Amino acid sequence: MLIRQMVGVTGREAERAVLEGLVADVAAGRGGSLLVEGEPGIGKSALLAAPLAAAGAAGCEVLFGQCDELGQRLPLSAMTRLLGVPPRSSDPRHAQAAPPRRRPPDRAGRDPHPGGADPMVAATEQLLARVDRLCASGPVVLALEDLQWADEATLLMWRSLCRSAAQRPLLAIGTCRPVPRRPALTRLRRELRPRGGRVLSLDGLSEASVSELVGVLAGGTPGPRLAARLGSAAGNPLYVRELLGALVRGGSLDRAAGTVELPADGRDTGELQALTDVVADRLAALSAGAQRVLRTASLLGPEFSVADLTAAAGGADLLAAVEEALSAGVLESAGSRLRFRHTVLKEVLHETIPSALRAGLRRHAVRELVAAGAPVERVAELILPAVREGADGWEWEWLADNAARLVHRAPVIAVELLEHALRRADADCPRRHVLADRLAALYFRTGRADRAGELARSILLATSDRELVGRARWLLTSIALRAGRYQDVEANWHAALGDPRLAPPWRAGLLALLATARGFQGRLVAGRAAMSVALAEGVRLDNATTVGYALNAAALIRSREGDQGGALVLADRALARIGDDRELVDLRLMLLGHRAVALDSLGRPGEAEESLAHARALAERTGPVLLSMSLVRIAERYYEHGRWDDAQTVLDEVTDLPQGRWQLARHGLRALIDARRDRQQEAAGHPQAPDTEVAPPTWPVAASYRIVARSLALERTGRPREALQVLAALLAPAYEYDTRRHPEWLVGLVRLALAVDDRHTARTAALESRRHAHIEPLPATRAAAQWCRALLHHDPARLLAAIDHHRTVGRLPDLANALEDLAVLRAASGDRDAARVAFGEALALYAELGAVWDARRAAARMRPWGVRAGIRGPRSRPASGRDALTVTEQRVAELVVQGLSNPDIAAMLLLSRRTVETHVSHILGKLGVRSRREVAAVTAGTAGTAGTAGTAATGGTAGTEVTGGTGGTGVESPGRAPVTVRGARSAPAPSARPGSRPSPSQNRS
Repeated sequence: MLIRQMVGVTGREAERAVLEGLVADVAAGRGGSLLVEGEPGIGKSALLAAPLAAAGAAGCEVLFGQCDELGQRLPLSAMTRLLGVPPRSSDPRHAQAAPPRRRPPDRAGRDPHPGGADPMVAATEQLLARVDRLCASGPVVLALEDLQWADEATLLMWRSLCRSAAQRPLLAIGTCRPVPRRPALTRLRRELRPRGGRVLSLDGLSEASVSELVGVLAGGTPGPRLAARLGSAAGNPLYVRELLGALVRGGSLDRAAGTVELPADGRDTGELQALTDVVADRLAALSAGAQRVLRTASLLGPEFSVADLTAAAGGADLLAAVEEALSAGVLESAGSRLRFRHTVLKEVLHETIPSALRAGLRRHAVRELVAAGAPVERVAELILPAVREGADGWEWEWLADNAARLVHRAPVIAVELLEHALRRADADCPRRHVLADRLAALYFRTGRADRAGELARSILLATSDRELVGRARWLLTSIALRAGRYQDVEANWHAALGDPRLAPPWRAGLLALLATARGFQGRLVAGRAAMSVALAEGVRLDNATTVGYALNAAALIRSREGDQGGALVLADRALARIGDDRELVDLRLMLLGHRAVALDSLGRPGEAEESLAHARALAERTGPVLLSMSLVRIAERYYEHGRWDDAQTVLDEVTDLPQGRWQLARHGLRALIDARRDRQQEAAGHPQAPDTEVAPPTWPVAASYRIVARSLALERTGRPREALQVLAALLAPAYEYDTRRHPEWLVGLVRLALAVDDRHTARTAALESRRHAHIEPLPATRAAAQWCRALLHHDPARLLAAIDHHRTVGRLPDLANALEDLAVLRAASGDRDAARVAFGEALALYAELGAVWDARRAAARMRPWGVRAGIRGPRSRPASGRDALTVTEQRVAELVVQGLSNPDIAAMLLLSRRTVETHVSHILGKLGVRSRREVAAVTAGTAGTAGTAGTAATGGTAGTEVTGGTGGTGVESPGRAPVTVRGARSAPAPSARPGSRPSPSQNRS
C-alpha cells in the first residue's frame, strides 16, 4: 500500500495540492466537488489514497465506492454500497435509506394495477437525505470511482450531490475515464466549474517522473535501453509498473551503481510490448485451477461477492484459487466482497474465453445464481450481456417469470430486456402479452405515455386474458385522464362496454374513472350517475380500488357543486379505505389534492398546507411525473397566499409534466407572477408555453391562469378594453369552477369593467359572484360577493369583511387588492385620512410581494384624489446581503445556524428536501459565503429584520411612505407598529406551527 501511495503522488504534486486544499476546506465546513478523469492505470485511485487517509485523520467520515460495467443498468447499486446502507439498519441516519419493500404480486405474478410508486425514486430521495444527515453530524467525503460505468440513477444522484455540495460540509470526489463518453458525464463536467467544482485531467507522466517512479519501484535510475522500453507505456504508471514487473519476473534487469538497465545482449522479453501481453504474462503464472475460477469471476463484473463466485464456479477448489489470486495481486478485498486489482485484468480474462464457451459459462452462472436465490437484479446483470451478444433464448423463461419484480427493482435494465424479449417472441406466445403489460406499466410510470399506450393497444388486439385486457383498458383510460383528454376517457368506456373479455372489477373501476372525467368536464349529473353505480359495485365486490376511485369522483363532484365540507368528508373516507397501498399512489395524490382545496376553501389553511406537504412527500417516491404534478399544485397554493418566491422556487423543480393542462398551469402561474411583478419580457410568454387559444376550458384552473395573465399584460400596456374582453371569457359556464376556486378574479373583472365604464359587464360579474356565494356559502365566496357589491355601489363599508377574511387566512395578494380598492373608495367619499392608511398598507404589501404592476396601478388610481406614493415608495428587494433574503430563506437560515440538516428543516417547514436545498443555495449566494458555518456569522442577530405589518409571509425590504394634499404619513416604515385599517377587526397572531407564516416578532432573533 505504501508503494502504491508513492506511485500515486509521483509527478502529481499540483494535483495533490488541489486535493489537499479541498480536504482542508471540507474539514473546515466548506464543501466542494471534484472530478478526476484519465485513462485506465493513469493513477486516479492512487492519487486519492493519501488525501482520503488525511481526511479520515482530520475527523471526516470517508466513504469509498466503485461502479462497474455490468452494474450500470442496476439503479443505485453503487450509491447503496458507497453509503453502506444495509437492507435493515438501526442507525437512525440511514434507517430509511434502504430500497423500500413492496407488497408481493398476486398469484399470477402481476401487480394489481399499473403505474404504482417507483421504489428507485424513493430510494434516491432517501439516500440523498442520508447524506444530508451524515453531513449534519460532521464533515463527509464521498469518493466514487469509475463513474463512466455508473447507472443513470446514480449519475443523477451524483450530479445532485455535486450541485449542493457547497452548502454543507461535503466533498464529493468522482473519477472516470475519458471514454465511453456519456451525456450525463458530459453534463457533470459542464456543471462543476460554474458551481465552484474542480476537474482534474491526468495526463501521462513526464520522462523525469517516470524515472522517479522507476527509482521507487526498482531501486535505481533507468538506463537508456530501459527508458526506451518504458517509453511504450506513454507515461501511464500502471503500464510502467506492469512492464517492470514482467521484466523482473523474466530476470531481464541488471542493477549497478544505482542504475537499472536492460542487458546489452538482448536477454529481455522483447515480445512483451503491449499491456495485454504483460497482463497475460502475469496470469500465465497462476495455476490452471485459479485461472478457471478467475475466468468465471470475470463474468460477474469487476466486483462480486464470495457467494456469487461460489455459486457460479460450482465445485472448483475456490478457497485455494482465491488465495492464489490474492497473493498474485490479481484480486483484492473490497469490504465483504472481492474485486479485480485492475479492470484490465478482468478484461483480459474475459477475452480469453471463446465466445461460444462464454455463453455456456454465463448460462451456467445464471442458473446457479438463481438456484442460490440471488436477487433478480443480480441475475439480470449477467443476462444483459448475453442478450447483447445474441443469446439463443435461454434467458426468455427466466425473464417471463421475473418481469414484475425486475420492473420495480431495476427499471432501466428491465426496459432493455423486455424490449428484447418482445422483439424475439412469437406473436401468438401467451407470455409475450404478460411482458408487454409489465413494460407498458413501466413506461406509464416513467412518463413514456405514448409507448405505454401503444403496448396497451397491442394487448387488446391480441389476447383474451381477462386480467391483461382489464389492465390495458385501465392504462389507456389513465393516460387520457392524466392528460386531460376526457373525450378519450369516454371513448374507452364505450369500447369497454362492448368487450366481453372485461371482468366486473375492471368494468366498475373504469366507470369510476369515467365519473372523474365527467366531473372535470363539469358534467356533474352524468358524473354522479356513473359514480353511484361504480361505488355500489365496488362495495359489492369489496374492491378497495374501485371504492377509492368512486369516492374520489364523488369528492370532485361535491367540490364542483360547492359543498367543500362534503368533499372533505368523501376524500377522507376514500383515503381511509385505500390505506397505504403503494399501487394506488396516483389515487392517493388526487385525494390529497381534493383535501387541500376543500380545507383552504373552508378557511383551514394550516391543514391544507399539511395535506400538500404529505402529498409532496408521497410524490417524491413515485417518479418525476407525479412529483411534478404535485409541485404545480403546491405552487398554485403558494401563489394564492402571496409566497411568490416560493412558488417560483417550486416551479423550478418541475422536470417532467404530462402534455396538456399541467404544462398550461405551470406556464400560466409563471406568467401571472411575472405580469404582477412587471417583468414584461418574461410575462410575454415562455418558449414552451402551450397555446392558450386551444386550451379546453374544462382543464381545471389551468386555462384560466393564462387568461388572467394575458388580461394583465394588456392592461399594463394601456389597453384596458382589450384586457376586459379577454378577462370576460371567465363568465362562460365552462369556467364556473375556476371562478369559484378564485372568486377574486370576478372582483378583478368588476374593477376593470368599471374602469372602462362598462357597467353591464361589471353588474354581470357581480351577480355571478353573488350566485357563487349562494351555491357555495364559504367565507371566500361571501367576501368576494361583498367586495364586488362594494365596487359596484361605491360602498367602502362592504369591503371590511373581505379585508378581515383575507387578513385572517393569510391571502396577502387579495388583502392588498382589497386595501387598494378600499383606499380608492375612501378617497372618493372624501375620507382622505382613511384612504392614506389603506393605500399605505396596500403599497407595503405590494412591496413585500414584489407586485410592481399592482403598486403602479394603485398609485395611478389614487393620483386623481391627491394621494400619492412618497419618495420611499415600493422598492425592489436587493440582490445580495441579508436584506435580499425572503422570509422563507430567513427561516431556513435560522435553522441552518442551529445545525439542522436539510431533511430536518424540510420536515419543520413543511417543505421538500429539494426545496430547502434550493433555498440554502440562494442563501449562500445572497450572503456571499461558502459554507453553512459562515451563514451563522453573517446572520447572527439579524434574522427577521425585514418584516413589517402584514408582510411576514413573503419577505422583502421595501419601505413605504404615503403623502397627500395635506401632507402626513399614512404608513409606518419597517420596524414600527403594525398598520390596522379602521373598521376592520385585528388579525389573530400567526400560528407558531412549523410551516406557518411567521410574524415579525417571530422573525427577530
